[in-house]
Amino acid sequence: MSKIAVFTNRYSALCDFFEADRFLIFERGADGWQLLNEIPFDPISPLSAALTRKNSEALLPLINGCEVLAGGSLVGIPFSVFDRAGLHIFEISTITYEVFDGIFQETQASDAAIKTREAVISNARPKETGTPGIYFLDLMALQSQCPEVSSKKAMADFLENTPFLELNLICRHIPPWIEGSGKYRIDVVQAGNGIVKAIVSRKC
Repeated sequence: MSKIAVFTNRYSALCDFFEADRFLIFERGADGWQLLNEIPFDPISPLSAALTRKNSEALLPLINGCEVLAGGSLVGIPFSVFDRAGLHIFEISTITYEVFDGIFQETQASDAAIKTREAVISNARPKETGTPGIYFLDLMALQSQCPEVSSKKAMADFLENTPFLELNLICRHIPPWIEGSGKYRIDVVQAGNGIVKAIVSRKC
């Protein structure tokens, strides 16, 4: 993120979005932040939902290349339009380079966290241990970090397509779709306090 669009009134002062009539585009370069451009637009009047959405969407090309939209109060339909467009939205009380630096750092941290989470989800499957053929998955830890990852998403493809001797599994309970398939031997080695440790292997 190196460009920030700030919506202001005609006096370049922060305001409610429905009172704004221009974007100030700031860019972060080697020497810090600088005002790159000032883009006027007709103020949006919240007379009807359809018109408010249409007029808000019409502003998106004006701030193309910006990843952040900042300003005063931004709520309702305009917020939804800019949020759906993928912009990071910040409500600020002053226009200063220190504020922009804070936004930059927060956005960088947020983007890094999103990338880390996406990597965890895309690699959500058992990992081979130091012993060939022996795999391990802590399903409890994985779902604590990424609740949207189901046991099937994490293990179905692995169990079906990966040659393995044993899968050492930590979970809250043995997934019924594994237990009821009849394809696997399940040896529970420890159970208690809501934690199950089991060894899953294919039946001969």
